[in-house]
Amino acid sequence: MTELYQDIQYRQSDNDPNVFFFIPGSPSPEIMSSGNPAASMIGNDNGGVLQLGVHWDVSGERLRSLGDYLRGRFQLAAPPQLTMDRVSVDAVKLDLSMPDGRSESIASTTSSGYLPFAALFNVPLDAAHFGQSRLAMTGRQQILKVTYEISGQSLAYCTATISGDARQDVQDLQSNAEAADCRRQIDTSLVEGRLQLAVTGDDVSDAFRTRVVNAAKDQASGLLQKMLGGNDATLDAAHLESSVTLAEARPAKMTREADIGTWFGGMSAANILITPSSPDAPSVEGKVDRTIRLGFEPKDFPIAFIQITSGNTQAALSPPVFSPVRLTVQAGKPVTVKVNYTNGGSAYQAQVEAASEPVALMPQQLGFCAVNFNGTARKEAGSSRIKIRAKYRPSGNGSEDETVISWGFGDWTETWYVVSRDSGLAGVIEYTWQETAADGSVVEHPAAEATGPEVKL
Repeated sequence: MTELYQDIQYRQSDNDPNVFFFIPGSPSPEIMSSGNPAASMIGNDNGGVLQLGVHWDVSGERLRSLGDYLRGRFQLAAPPQLTMDRVSVDAVKLDLSMPDGRSESIASTTSSGYLPFAALFNVPLDAAHFGQSRLAMTGRQQILKVTYEISGQSLAYCTATISGDARQDVQDLQSNAEAADCRRQIDTSLVEGRLQLAVTGDDVSDAFRTRVVNAAKDQASGLLQKMLGGNDATLDAAHLESSVTLAEARPAKMTREADIGTWFGGMSAANILITPSSPDAPSVEGKVDRTIRLGFEPKDFPIAFIQITSGNTQAALSPPVFSPVRLTVQAGKPVTVKVNYTNGGSAYQAQVEAASEPVALMPQQLGFCAVNFNGTARKEAGSSRIKIRAKYRPSGNGSEDETVISWGFGDWTETWYVVSRDSGLAGVIEYTWQETAADGSVVEHPAAEATGPEVKL
């Protein structure tokens, strides 16, 4: 059965009493080297941008505390084995409470897909939403909320108990009766009322209920067969009792949320930069100030840092949250963007127009190509699981890369960004895939190759 320790949900394995599965509680902020939450805002009276890093996990300290609690709670001889339950994150959302009491969803993104399920928000805001979000970033509670929407499994338990007086059944059978004979006798005794069947527990499917009842009948027939031998003094034919409890897994939706305002206040401050209200006003030297930011969440991108140059002025976007920067640029001219990668290889340089405020840098401007995998047709055909192994083979200056994609929940689509150092793919995608049908059978599909960034199964 599922229980709670603090806000961590856990359950004990049905097969091994020393194994426990857990689901984390509330999301937490990504933490910078300074010890503060990874959060920043840049803007003015006209609006601005909110950047926020979050994750959904259980810290090592809390896992140890959970382990100590479970060891005492269940009187375990050894420390318990803790494993995160099988879940997937469908979406991570930001909801903002406005002064009139309305709640608005201001952003939705995906997570990294694995522990710690990191997500990074990069949200453009108008003046009203910027001002309200700023309250949360200074410690005001019940203003801004982050929610993880999760797909997983719940367990429904069903218990079948057979009990009653089996003395007549023992007399009706020969001492060397086979298991099949004993099973038929159990069915007969249930029909004739000497034994009674009781089914309790959660609301389960008819097929699963039948499975549990049959398991209880099999167990009862085994007890009856032992009674015929007369060698087990613990068995009393006048009081036969057989009880079986099984669990049925079923899809389940759940949410985990946190009040972002509780993360700030005191020494845990967000980085808030207020810019002039008229950023487009050119100086006498023909220059304007521009806010340079990322237009996407960089959590899975191998970016070391990004240099932005205009004339003699320079700025840099740096991890972990790549906070926006202000740069004085030459009016009407593009800026030079140079990307350095964490996976090695040469830097990539491109010219990016800076005509509007803010300047939002997109992956394709930074040497990345989006490779889109789509398995919706296989899901609609009844497949239960897909596993893809893919490799990127560049034809130019890109970086070789590989990935593994697994689908069992969600919408069966995935975007993988490769470092092509080009405006397109500049290479090929080689992939193999394994498909599990609804009946559990597995098909290994032959290797294939895609020359474009779209891969449909």
